[in-house]
Amino acid sequence: MQILVTSPIPSHPQNHGNRARVYTLCRTLQKRGYEIHFIYGGLEGLTEEQELAMRRTWEHVYIVPHNPAFKKKSRRHHHLIDDWYVPEVGEIAKRILNIWKIDICLANYVWFSRWLEDVPAGIPKYLDTHDMFADRHKSLKNDGLEASWYSTSVREETKALRRADTVLAIQSQEAEVFRSMSERSVAVVGHYMPSSFLPARTATGPKLKAGYLASNNPINQFALEALWQEISIRPDILEHVEIELAGAVSTSAPAQNMPFTKHGFVESPEAFYQDMDIILNPNLGGTGLKIKSVEALAYGKALIATKDAMAGIKTSAEHHNHDTIASLCEGLLDLAQNREKLAALALDGQDVFTAYQKEQQATLDALFPVKGETA
Repeated sequence: MQILVTSPIPSHPQNHGNRARVYTLCRTLQKRGYEIHFIYGGLEGLTEEQELAMRRTWEHVYIVPHNPAFKKKSRRHHHLIDDWYVPEVGEIAKRILNIWKIDICLANYVWFSRWLEDVPAGIPKYLDTHDMFADRHKSLKNDGLEASWYSTSVREETKALRRADTVLAIQSQEAEVFRSMSERSVAVVGHYMPSSFLPARTATGPKLKAGYLASNNPINQFALEALWQEISIRPDILEHVEIELAGAVSTSAPAQNMPFTKHGFVESPEAFYQDMDIILNPNLGGTGLKIKSVEALAYGKALIATKDAMAGIKTSAEHHNHDTIASLCEGLLDLAQNREKLAALALDGQDVFTAYQKEQQATLDALFPVKGETA
């Protein structure tokens, strides 16, 4: 079985949530016996190392050179659905469809879906949305965030949804919105990854080690600034907790004046998680799924998070549902002073993750049945 996949972003390395999403879904399909034809649309630059990694991973890789001038914004406050589309992607897709017997077509992002209109009848077309982009600039503004990246209108996003036979929403709330926008079938496929529960860690140091591993996108920087704003008026927290930052967020401008340990890029997220007593996700607002929350749960770590950070993940654990950063900080201090609670929180998270992954696997089984031996 052959799957043609287009993505505006590279699949390697998985140091951003959207890259991790592209990689894990394609890798999951590959392990189910599907052969991947991966077209990278050149939204970002690409190093030789990245290209080599993609070619080593996917059976067929096609690359559109990066052109920073191709992005445009046709309206003052929002984009038209194809403003960021790269026509070369459609041309490559046509050649592949003429040469290969492609069984499934899968486009990543609504604003990179134009090529689905030219797919011959009879080939199932899937659209992995990643996020909801209709009026995204408004929702970000309501959350106190500057509008950034791509945002479109309901009418324009609906055009993209109708290009597919099946729309993949990354979480259930967004699935309901997509169902109201078009008559297309909508399935929820969250972030599916196997459990890699790390050995239980006993927090014995003088301070609780709380880790935040994130990219440096504006939403993560906003969350980090909000966390620091609260901690700066609560000096007792830093008497009991050592905040450790990893990933690009630790090299961002806001992080530089914060008295947190900064690891920069970490080669092994697993090693970073293993060294932490608890993982933080202080996310505020935004849309989509917070993949770093799923990853923390996948490693079996105790996780303390805001409600926004757990959108799309069913959980009743007290420390997964903080309404505010102030509440999260209060919970963090409580855990630092009562460390026996950490083990129970980690086990709660493992149960949450196991149930979450069963849901994703059931959907994947229905949409993409296993086709023989794993890759």
